[in-house]
Amino acid sequence: MTRLQLVDRLSSVAKLFKRKTMFNLFGQDKNPRKLAEKARQENDPHKAVNLYSDAIKYEKEGKSPNRAFLSELYLLRGEIYLNQGVAILSSSDFLHAIEYNPQNGVAHNDLGIWFTLAQFTTPDYSRALEHAEKAVEYCPERQDFRMNLAVIKIKNGQKETGRMELEELYKNGYGNAKIAMERFCE
Repeated sequence: MTRLQLVDRLSSVAKLFKRKTMFNLFGQDKNPRKLAEKARQENDPHKAVNLYSDAIKYEKEGKSPNRAFLSELYLLRGEIYLNQGVAILSSSDFLHAIEYNPQNGVAHNDLGIWFTLAQFTTPDYSRALEHAEKAVEYCPERQDFRMNLAVIKIKNGQKETGRMELEELYKNGYGNAKIAMERFCE
């Protein structure tokens, strides 16, 4: 994709997500938690993004914004952006999630994966490893995060270490590790 095509794509995607805020003209709820719940239930990604955006806005405007809640809102909106192929906004939201809660393991995991996706950028496995390691540190019970870390190690040239970690996960009952071994351990 050329630079011009990328700019055109980002411009068209930004238009999809852009809207004028109508301050409570249509009875819009200003409760960030209610907006977040509506966003979770929304099937239309554009509407969900708008609801999360409003929730973020209203939470920030509150007397004492809840940093953990803001982190979660940014994470969830970032995941929607990522699923819609909006690279810049997804990585930005994951970074905001980490800014508001540096121990948000899910945001670190998602950002670690983001840094490996060649469709968005040249993979940066050292940054991916940094975030994947933090994800495992903050969420040690998440076997999927451990698997992601092992795969990133393999992609980063640490093939034997990554393979051994996948084998250990599989021995401990995590079946998806076998799929990862078949795909990444040739």
